[in-house]
Amino acid sequence: MKYRLWMLPAVALGSGISASALADEATLSYSQLKTLLDSAESYGFTHYEKLDVDRDDNRLEVEGWRDDGWELDVSMALDDGALMRESQRQSNIPDWSLTAEELQNALAQAQNRGMQHFAELEVDSDGRIEIEGYNAQQNELDLDLHRDELSR
Repeated sequence: MKYRLWMLPAVALGSGISASALADEATLSYSQLKTLLDSAESYGFTHYEKLDVDRDDNRLEVEGWRDDGWELDVSMALDDGALMRESQRQSNIPDWSLTAEELQNALAQAQNRGMQHFAELEVDSDGRIEIEGYNAQQNELDLDLHRDELSR
């Protein structure tokens, strides 16, 4: 039993370090994200459904649509925005997807609420937007918005 009690502080300390490391390793600063989103626009994205940082594979996954309705799923290298994988299929742009301007507004709201490191953004078919990231103290932040709030 004494061994287990001794292990609790070690586990708690290790968890704190892991959370801090996770914030650094599984996220992007907003300037890094902006650079990658500029690359996404050059691939033709005009509407967005999901952004997801994958540090294990050193990539940002972007899902959305081109202006002609084709659905895109792209993985870009985190360090230079180089295309790592791309798939596309004929589709229609759903009304609930985020335009580039709405995406920027959602990210700005997250940043204004203290999010300094971005991890993930996803919008669902009801227009509900979830943004995950971390603040300056490495505390996880989850922000829920609705697409209708972005055009106000």
